[in-house]
Amino acid sequence: MERAHVEHARERFLSGDSPGASVRTQILASWRRSLTAGVPAERFDIPYEPDLDFEGSLATCAAPVLERLQEQLSGMAVGVVLTDAHGRLLDRRVGESDLRCRLDRISFAPGFSYAEQHAGTNGVGTTLESRSATLVVGAEHFTDPLRPFACAGAPIHHPLTGRLEGIIDITCRAADATELMRVLAGQAAHDVERLLLERVCAGPRALLAEFQATCARSANPVLAVSGEFVMANSAAIRLPAADREHIEHIAADLARGARGEGRLLLSIGETRLNSVPVRAGRRALGVVLEVSFPRPARKGEGTAVATERPFAGLAGTDPIWLGVCGTLRRAAAQGTSTLVLGEPGVGKYAVVRAAHLEQRPLRRFMLLDCAEDPATSREALRTALSDSGGTVVLRHLECADPATVAAIRAGLAEASADLWLVGMVTATTVEDSAPVYDVLDVFDASITVPPLRHRPGDLGTLAEALLRTLAPGRRVRCSTETARLLAGGHWPGNVTELRSVLRAALRRRPVGDIDAGDLPMSFVSGTSRRRLSRLEAAERDLIVKTLWETKGNRVRAAAALGISRATLYRRMSAFGIEFVGQHP
Repeated sequence: MERAHVEHARERFLSGDSPGASVRTQILASWRRSLTAGVPAERFDIPYEPDLDFEGSLATCAAPVLERLQEQLSGMAVGVVLTDAHGRLLDRRVGESDLRCRLDRISFAPGFSYAEQHAGTNGVGTTLESRSATLVVGAEHFTDPLRPFACAGAPIHHPLTGRLEGIIDITCRAADATELMRVLAGQAAHDVERLLLERVCAGPRALLAEFQATCARSANPVLAVSGEFVMANSAAIRLPAADREHIEHIAADLARGARGEGRLLLSIGETRLNSVPVRAGRRALGVVLEVSFPRPARKGEGTAVATERPFAGLAGTDPIWLGVCGTLRRAAAQGTSTLVLGEPGVGKYAVVRAAHLEQRPLRRFMLLDCAEDPATSREALRTALSDSGGTVVLRHLECADPATVAAIRAGLAEASADLWLVGMVTATTVEDSAPVYDVLDVFDASITVPPLRHRPGDLGTLAEALLRTLAPGRRVRCSTETARLLAGGHWPGNVTELRSVLRAALRRRPVGDIDAGDLPMSFVSGTSRRRLSRLEAAERDLIVKTLWETKGNRVRAAAALGISRATLYRRMSAFGIEFVGQHP
């Protein structure tokens, strides 16, 4: 009899009359929201969104709970679903084939949204709105297609933040409805929250265990770094703040690799970094880092980097940059043949030229480009190498063909003992299949010039120096917002790109403060408004590279990156990536 009252109350409500007191307050409030949202009572149009996170933390933690519920309710015409915080179905378990077909007909399946604005009053959408467990039976549903069913939803909250994560819903035929459905849904939601808590705490516990084990066997500085926090022992806390921040920046990069050692040049001198990635299966939890010193400094002995300084006219105080300057300064003074590697636009030529001017100012400086006409380059090589007692720079050495390599060897056979030979490679690695690989033995040292994104602290100083060069004598500087935008760039073109961006901005603002609106749109539209960590910069570059390779095809790009399309879209939005690999 009660259900008949609800039927009549719904008819009166839809005709514009008062439904009376037979309708629960929670249901009546949902009817009003559905009516305001324009949901038609006789039908509904459920949107389908395929790019959802079907394998994320929520779905992973809910899977065993759904399986247990499915077993408990086996043999019954009952379905169990999981939705995200927007009411979109992520998983569905149905034991009876007839019910499965009926649910398919109303699109109660993964990928479809059952938020109230689409489906009206129902166990999923109404639970989302009320943030409390809800049972909706038969005519209490706002739309006709759902009236044959009963559904009970319970919210799943994040165990630490309290944020709504999703909904557990139990659905059956209206005739089989029972209050127990709401209880079962609530218990299942609580179990999912417990598993979420275990997952959230597993990372810190595992990271803490590795951190404590490392501290127990070593008195060196030790840091444990995850995406959310940093732990440090007393020795690490005593490190200079700039050094500690530098170590934390590269920690995320190291977390992707295996256990190993790497050299680090800090303000306190040369160190070694031993990294131990901490994982749970394939999921990276963080990394534990131990900083060690190859040898103790003797009393009164200064560290190498303490005496390093940038070359005149070249801005920057980043320890890695100062290390490059020091290495090339010593190489120029001693005539040590050096291979200089680096991405396009990092300033390889500028720093080599500066080293020559400082250490060999009276000697001849010759620049030869191996990417130019091979015949001309080979003749110039023979002449330069045999006649010069100064500095010879071989630019784009990676473009050298076998004949050019032979010409280099022939020229060096007659070269002056006072020659400083510098080879420049526009890459950070040298492939063993390239002809240049066969001439590496003529070099005694190599150095990699760091990309601009690995020198975040130098970006402001570099921008000021470039503005002085581009606008000599003019009062021009970057506003605070512009400086923040520049700091958030990933700079694949490095210093050359920064110079180009500032030159374009000066056309709009020749004097005064350069505002964000003065920057070229090609830069602003692809720039994050916060400073990217090295890991984020590497991730953004990888996404851009993959999108270019797939000609902007998001499906293929996501597959190549090993992530879902939803994750790809979120990361593209976070990094401001637009129209990559395709025409806008």
